[in-house]
Amino acid sequence: MSHTSGLAAAIRGSTESDTFDLAGQTPATITTNVTQAFREPLPLDNMIRITFVTGAGKLARQKYDEGAAKAVTSALRDLGFEEDRGASCINQCAGSFKLQHDTGKNLKTVVVFPRIQEAAASKGGDENTVSDKSLPSSSLLKPGSPEEMIALSPINMFENLIKSKCPTWSQKKGCNVAISTIQNLIGDLEQRLLQGHALDDKEQALYDAI
Repeated sequence: MSHTSGLAAAIRGSTESDTFDLAGQTPATITTNVTQAFREPLPLDNMIRITFVTGAGKLARQKYDEGAAKAVTSALRDLGFEEDRGASCINQCAGSFKLQHDTGKNLKTVVVFPRIQEAAASKGGDENTVSDKSLPSSSLLKPGSPEEMIALSPINMFENLIKSKCPTWSQKKGCNVAISTIQNLIGDLEQRLLQGHALDDKEQALYDAI
């Protein structure tokens, strides 16, 4: 990332939750900064909250481009981030964002929970953390996908995962679809084993992990 802008570099250098004011920035500049900052996972073990101030009340409204918030969210969506109003500062919310209105300070913000490179597994891990190392990169389940998060969640973490990632009826419905996908996949693998067929490395790794 040799051509990363100053703001993007500052975001990527964050080691704790931080706030960045987008006053005076054009949508094009915002898009570039957000893309450069979040196109790769941040080198962190634990989740942080990155907050962008995209608007303010009457006294400071003119400082912000009216397209600031849309520029942030559009760039994030292009990178595969998903809006989640129930997201919080936990590792399982990586790759999500939400819009907020701070009525106390009269500020409009976009809160981002970036993708991170968890190193917990190399330190012994945590029973409540789904690590990227639980499955190889060639896993049958897409890294960071709902199916992977559900499949690799310990049973004692699953309830909290549903509460944080699926607060709405439509999200719970999506979770049921993901669970059905996992069940069908595992069912196919078990059927092949019963028929005496050997699984390849990716299939065996997934079967063992679940």
